Amino acid sequence: MDIEEHIKDIQEISIAIDSWDDVFSDFDPSPLEHRILSEDFISELKKRHRETKRGNFIITIYAPISLKDEVSERLVNKRLKQYFKFTQLSIQKEINESRGKGVIFVICGIFFLALLTFVAYFKMIDTLALELVSILLMPLGWFGIWEGFSHIIETPPFLKQDLEVFEKMSKAIFKFKYAS
Repeated sequence: MDIEEHIKDIQEISIAIDSWDDVFSDFDPSPLEHRILSEDFISELKKRHRETKRGNFIITIYAPISLKDEVSERLVNKRLKQYFKFTQLSIQKEINESRGKGVIFVICGIFFLALLTFVAYFKMIDTLALELVSILLMPLGWFGIWEGFSHIIETPPFLKQDLEVFEKMSKAIFKFKYAS
């Protein structure tokens, strides 16, 4: 990919803030390095991502000149990247756990159907008992298989979207511009 295509793929998201409280939670009195990020700020970034999904991102934060401080900039940059990376990894873990649960469902489903087949083939119980057992094991087996494959193959759309958002945001470049 040549440099012009790469530049075309870069999308800029601009956000204006009045104070660091716009980035961090107003309700958290901790110093900046420990404060929780503002839900409003995060949801605004997610909304802007939905509007310009394509490419990589440069997020420009416009702030008053009174906030200009290189230490705070580095801290905000670090905290945002940490948050987005942590959230991305949490969502990926949730997806992996769902797929793992799907594998367990499939294994249980196969086990129930195999057990039913084994009991029926070797005539281990009388016909009435076999019918009663099959009423229970047959649906359990098929449910386990289909539901398991559903968990393995299909990722819930909201998780897929959030994973994409937080993955791109964790790789975004954060810039700060100041005005009087």
